[in-house]
Amino acid sequence: MPPAGMPPTPGTPPPMSFPPPPVPGFSPMGGGAYGMPGTPNPATRAADEAALTNVQWAAIVALASVFLSLITLFSDSYGSLLTVSSPPSGTSSVTIGLAALYLLIATAGVSVILLIIELVLYRNAFRTLAPLDSRFSTPGTLVLLLLIALVLVIVVGVALIAVVFQAIACAGSGNPITTSCLHAGTILGLVAGLVIVAIVALVGFIGLLIGIWRLGSRYDETLFKVGAILLIFPVLNFIGVILILVGARSARSRLAPPVAPMGPATFG
Repeated sequence: MPPAGMPPTPGTPPPMSFPPPPVPGFSPMGGGAYGMPGTPNPATRAADEAALTNVQWAAIVALASVFLSLITLFSDSYGSLLTVSSPPSGTSSVTIGLAALYLLIATAGVSVILLIIELVLYRNAFRTLAPLDSRFSTPGTLVLLLLIALVLVIVVGVALIAVVFQAIACAGSGNPITTSCLHAGTILGLVAGLVIVAIVALVGFIGLLIGIWRLGSRYDETLFKVGAILLIFPVLNFIGVILILVGARSARSRLAPPVAPMGPATFG
C-alpha cells in the first residue's frame, strides 16, 4: 500500500466499499410493513393518511350519534308513548301518544343516518388499507354486511310502524287500540325478522371491532385497541369513541414527513 497522501500506483485495485446498513422501518417495496413500531413507511404514507382521516371522521360522527342518544335517553317525552289500560272487566286497550311516536321516529331516523355515515367511513378506511395489508380485507367485508343488516332493520322498522298506524286506523283516531286491531301473526313475523337481522348485524359489528383492533396493531397505537373493547359496552362506548379519535390523530401525526432543520442564518 502506498504511503498516505500518495496517489495509488497503476494497477492497484480500488479500496472495497460496503453499502450502508438498512434503515429499520423503511420498506422499499411499499408492502406496508413496519420494521419498528410506530415508524411511518414513506411508500404507503398517502394511503395511511387517507385511511386515518376516514377513521377520524367516523369517530366524530359516532360522537354526534352518542350525544343524540344521551339526549333522547334522558328525555321525558317518551313517557306517554304507550299507555296500557286493563279494566277489571272488558278488553285491555293500548293508547299511543302520537307526539311521542313522531319524536321517536325522527330521532331514530337521524341516528340511523349518522350510523350509516360512520360505517361507510370505516369501510372506506379498511378498503384503503386492504391492498397494503391483507388483514383489513375481512373487516371491510364484514362492515359491508353490517350496512346491509342496517338497511334490513330500517325495512323491518318501517313495516312495524305501518302495522302500528294500521292499528290506529282500525281503532279510530283518538280511540284506544284494542287487541283485536293488532295482528299477532304479523307482530311475531316482524320480531322473528328482527332476530335474524340482529344476528347478521352482530357478525358485522364483530368485524368492525376487529378492524379497529388491527388499526392499533398496524400503527402501534394502543388507544385503538382499548377503544375497540370499550365499544362493546353501551355506557363506555362514548369513551371508546373518544379514544379512537385521539388514536387516529396521534397515528396520523406520526405519518407526517419530518421537517428539515433550517440552516444557520447568514448575513451580508
